[in-house]
Amino acid sequence: MSENWNWVGRYVSVIVIAGVLAAALGSMELFQATTILNKKLSAAHIVRFLGYGAALAVLWLLAQRAALALGRQGGRWSFLRHLVLPLAMLIVVASAHSVILLVLRPMMDTALRNTYNWLFIAGIIAAAAWLIIALFNQSSPLAEAFTSAAQRLGSGGKSRVCTQCGTRAEPSAKFCSACGAKLAD
Repeated sequence: MSENWNWVGRYVSVIVIAGVLAAALGSMELFQATTILNKKLSAAHIVRFLGYGAALAVLWLLAQRAALALGRQGGRWSFLRHLVLPLAMLIVVASAHSVILLVLRPMMDTALRNTYNWLFIAGIIAAAAWLIIALFNQSSPLAEAFTSAAQRLGSGGKSRVCTQCGTRAEPSAKFCSACGAKLAD
């Protein structure tokens, strides 16, 4: 990978810290005992909503940046750019159901809760369909990636280097994927 991917650590750190802070603060007696809306909604619910919601938002931003970076960088893993956003969307939508309920549950009756659940069921199914379609559209590069990984494992992980541009090539490759030059035996 030619691009520096150190930024991923920053995003993951923010996601972890937001989740840990939300859980820690939400479990404190002060936050649990402080309520509004006829004692139905506590400060613990609100702080968990904010922390987990922020973590999900940062996860979505991470997926967007990763998709852009994979597209810019090109190469054999660039096909993953089509899979990152649908996978992140599925995770975010499925998780957002519980996160949003932290603050909405006290205000919902049974009928509204049922409608809310159906909206999220539709969203989860749509995100899963998007992921399946993306997987189907990227099945050739995905199969090639798995095949080349298996070949590398079978060949002891040895790769060849193009004498023209210095790009690493699979052991079975006949031509360089970067410049197209014939690889020497």
